[in-house]
Amino acid sequence: MKPRLFGIFGKVFFYTLLILLLVISVMLVFFADQIKSVVGSTQREQIAEVFQTLIQETKGKSEDDIVRIAQRFHETNASFEFSVMSSDGEVLYRTDRFDMPPPDLRLPDVPEVVRGESFHTTGKFLLSPSASSEKVQFITLLSGDVKLQVSGTISGASIYREFFERTFVAFLLLLAASVAAAFLFAYRIAEPIRNIAGDTRRMSLLESVPPPPAARKDEIGQLANDVYKMYKALKSTIRQLETEVEREKEMEENQRYFFSAASHELKTPIAATSALLEGMLEKVIEPSEYPDTLRECLKMMKEQNKLVSEILEIVALNNHTLVLRKEQVCLARYLAANLPACLSIAEAKKQTVDFDVPEKLSCTIDSKLFGKAFSNIMLNAIQNTPDGGRIRVYANESESGIRLCVLNEGVSISPELLPKLFEPFYREDRSRSREQGRSGLGLALVKKALEFMGIPYALENTVEGVRFRMDLPSLRLDES
Repeated sequence: MKPRLFGIFGKVFFYTLLILLLVISVMLVFFADQIKSVVGSTQREQIAEVFQTLIQETKGKSEDDIVRIAQRFHETNASFEFSVMSSDGEVLYRTDRFDMPPPDLRLPDVPEVVRGESFHTTGKFLLSPSASSEKVQFITLLSGDVKLQVSGTISGASIYREFFERTFVAFLLLLAASVAAAFLFAYRIAEPIRNIAGDTRRMSLLESVPPPPAARKDEIGQLANDVYKMYKALKSTIRQLETEVEREKEMEENQRYFFSAASHELKTPIAATSALLEGMLEKVIEPSEYPDTLRECLKMMKEQNKLVSEILEIVALNNHTLVLRKEQVCLARYLAANLPACLSIAEAKKQTVDFDVPEKLSCTIDSKLFGKAFSNIMLNAIQNTPDGGRIRVYANESESGIRLCVLNEGVSISPELLPKLFEPFYREDRSRSREQGRSGLGLALVKKALEFMGIPYALENTVEGVRFRMDLPSLRLDES
């Protein structure tokens, strides 16, 4: 993402540069004034130092001697303008370009140090600034009451000119350094914010966003971490919502299929019953056959009643309207009590049922609901085991609890058909299932019941045959 001129990068850059330039300008003005003051003070000290020679030479001299000494001094120091005056104000000697001080300027006592707006003294020198800021006047006593007045030039303009000439290159270097510093500072401030803005833009498009760097520990780093955590939470929520939507679609599709299949399963026997009853009313069926016909109708109605009951149980399990009533049972005695009804069907098919469940195993289950599931598993095993075949019911302890298995020996089911067997009204052989009184809801009811009770299960092919296994929560009787 390129830095925008009027974005946060541009604003931080220009504000920082403006502050740096303002600070540099104030510093230049301050140092220029200080340099001028120092140079001016130095020049005044130098002027005073030059005239110390004249003062020393005129000590104890007469006025005529002082005039000759002043002339000789001016010849060697022609750049200075001065005058020598007697005590009554008569000018004894004056250079050509000397500016006379105002007549009201009064010389105080020499030992006195005077400080005011008009003049001040340093040692024996009385300094009085002239109307021009470029000049300063010195007044002091020579021999006796003879006064020496000096007019010296302080080159302020030249000082400023030389200062700015010398500092121009330095100013350009400082300006370049300020621009670079402002750019770097603005980049360091704006870059993580631009990254956060780019990440949030990708988040709004549901694109993948990498986690922020862990090196940054300041407020911007905290903001990036908070935004990323919010993104992960929103992404997780969206994923959950998508899963819920898919689950709802799947449930709607399953319900649509379930009711369609249920309608078909109910319609066929009802139509057959109606046909038989209409045949009796229309005297198509002989009166001597009425008992057999009515028994057939009653049989079909019982099957329909059983089918409706199973449908209602599946609906109740699906809607979670049932209340689990768990109790502790001895698994061996509980299963043995539920086997007799199934054993009679197995004996009719000359099948052998081996039962191997240790007496010490105990578990906590809803005995009524689990009993229906176990009965349907056994009936399904008997139905899919050939005549004269063998069925094994066994249990053993495992890491997750008690593993209860029902094994059909010598049979196999295509892997593609295994998940379909739990679909409502699915029959691999519809005609044979109807003849055996199977509704096609057995394994569907088993699936709903075990899932409702939270019991893991699986239907799988093994080397020995087809096995249905369940993992029950264990509780050994010798521990209870």
